[in-house]
Amino acid sequence: MDDGERLGSNIQGRVYARAVNPHTPAQAQFQAQADAHGSEHLWCTQREEESKESAVRCMPPPEDCVYYYYRASIPGSPGERDTTDILASPNTTKYSPQPIASPSNLSVSTASDYSSRLGHDASSGSHPSHAYPRDRLKSDADSSTTSMDIVQPTLRSFKPSSINRPVHTLEDNPGRATYFLGRTAEQDPFVLDAFSYGILSESSTVDANVVQLHRGGSDLDDLPLNFLFLSMGHPKHTNETREQASDTIETKVWPHADVLVGLYFKHVHPALPIVSKGRFLRRYASCRNSIPGCLRGAVYALASVFWTEDPETCRGDRFPLEQHEIVDQAHRALRSEIENPNFFVLQACLLLIHVQPPSIDAMEAPSTFTLSAQATACAQLIGLHQDPGKWNLEIVEKKLRKKLWWATFVTDCWAAVSHGNPPHISDTSYNTTILDIDDLRCDEDVPEDLRHLVDSSNWFFDVSSGARFLETIRITRLLRDVIDSSFQVVKKTPDLLQRTASRNQLVDVHDKLKDWPSLIPSCLSVSRNRDSPLSCHNRPLHLTFYATKVLLYRALMHPATKAAKQDPNSSLRQWFPFAIADFARFTDFFASISPGEVRGFWGRHARSQLILCGNFLVYLFLMAAEKEHIEAAHRMLENFREKVNKIADTDHIPTRALIRATKIRTNSFFSQAAAVMRHGPEASITEPITICGVDGPIQGQQEIGYPLDADFL
Repeated sequence: MDDGERLGSNIQGRVYARAVNPHTPAQAQFQAQADAHGSEHLWCTQREEESKESAVRCMPPPEDCVYYYYRASIPGSPGERDTTDILASPNTTKYSPQPIASPSNLSVSTASDYSSRLGHDASSGSHPSHAYPRDRLKSDADSSTTSMDIVQPTLRSFKPSSINRPVHTLEDNPGRATYFLGRTAEQDPFVLDAFSYGILSESSTVDANVVQLHRGGSDLDDLPLNFLFLSMGHPKHTNETREQASDTIETKVWPHADVLVGLYFKHVHPALPIVSKGRFLRRYASCRNSIPGCLRGAVYALASVFWTEDPETCRGDRFPLEQHEIVDQAHRALRSEIENPNFFVLQACLLLIHVQPPSIDAMEAPSTFTLSAQATACAQLIGLHQDPGKWNLEIVEKKLRKKLWWATFVTDCWAAVSHGNPPHISDTSYNTTILDIDDLRCDEDVPEDLRHLVDSSNWFFDVSSGARFLETIRITRLLRDVIDSSFQVVKKTPDLLQRTASRNQLVDVHDKLKDWPSLIPSCLSVSRNRDSPLSCHNRPLHLTFYATKVLLYRALMHPATKAAKQDPNSSLRQWFPFAIADFARFTDFFASISPGEVRGFWGRHARSQLILCGNFLVYLFLMAAEKEHIEAAHRMLENFREKVNKIADTDHIPTRALIRATKIRTNSFFSQAAAVMRHGPEASITEPITICGVDGPIQGQQEIGYPLDADFL
């Protein structure tokens, strides 16, 4: 046997099924016998040749053979184990590999097949032995780690009839984790392409393997793409913490878990379609503990807000739990599960940002920005920032990877804006191609056997939901153009050419957004003062559009100084008519929001977007140089304040949490504006100050009136 055969490297040769757990006496004895007598006791050999089917030659195995154990764990095979053991959490050692059903033509319409591979394919037990993945796994109840043999490739795979090579999955490899190996990783990608090998532990078991999904091309920039594929193992206390958090979550929501899942897909998913509906429901229905506790907690928590809003659950009583009770446990689980990020864990990171904020907040919480950094890190760890188009990967998984990357991109951008920070994702740090509607359609149709879990309106892909998400991405990408051209940290003074290029880029963005409300599909429009489900989900999209315009105009009108205000040729004066016309439309949009629409799912970014829009109305009033503009800006600001206070006058806690930061800013400006404008920044602010209600100052307070004379500005 040569070294290539023994190491299981890229060199073709025999690969032996030998994975030994030294903590198991029977296996240790079998290992010793194998080492002493060479290959005599290695009962199974396997050889692969190009463009030929795999062939397996087996003799009766020893009772404790790893491959025999692996075969016994597959449904439909001799020695079948209990289903709950097969479908245990992917972050525990109880999760055993399952064969992948191989449809002849995998398409978007077969997304449910991808979701059902987790031990629920009726035909899985009838596959011949060569269809099984070549990684071997044996679990030990007393150990927190798993062992695997040296094999290439180690990922679960199937061989579609249309191509000659197996197609892999990075996600559904039970007991395994996969991490992207970038250019600065432990080894050069070209070296890994030429020679890769298993990483052995002290006991000669394999801790990790390198798996290649793309060989690269003739172009030096078309690099080989590799992933580190390793067994998951954690200290006992980590596993206990994760399991306790998971159990606590299920205990708290019992017996309402199924109802909460339905509420989530009815009220949250149409506005934020980042959870793979079919995949999630398949796992949930078969064994909900196979979904990480952090994601289940996030879904339950976001859905609990709509307990009193949905006709199916509205009984006059609030949900028996406070949202934060579930969120706390979800974060507790996440602290353990983030050690092995995957699709589910990333989805949890993205969703937990959108939990209901405290109603006493005066600004966006810093955790919004820090959690977005966590989500970005997870996405990059599993390689979502790399376009999977050429990868040897399942088509369904490719689409899900792209969707999750762009969800992360949107989150990163708006979380950064909420605190005025640069985004974590730079323009040169990813090459994932843009989504299309077919990518979003993937895995959205619910199989008949799972439809009892969701409302009938959520059984099939919602085109408006997909279009809404695509428009959100499109607007956010334009916002990134604005940020990159005008809001970056400047290390040196840009030259005239750079300034001109930045200004031209801003003008280009303005042209692209100019007619956006008229060009979007009709399913994304908003109705005036009418509670429609579509309009309810579309309002946050339109708010995103106007918040983007705020930053665009602030960049175009820079610098907003007294000198620029007095100069008719300044950028401030040139762009002011466009800005005031656009935000007259914003105040009309905001005034048309109905009480029912405010109670829908707006997401966490809506709060900072409202702050941006409200403060820009103040900006327009203060920077107006002509009397007609001053009067128009004041009228817009008054109308906005009136609507804000009407919305805030409610007992609905999520609505108050959404609007409070904007309300106190607007009212604070009205109460202090005259004194500040008369005396400048040196004007002292003393308590008590004027507190403004819907109809003016609260009784006992005296409102300071607004001067409409430009002399005050």
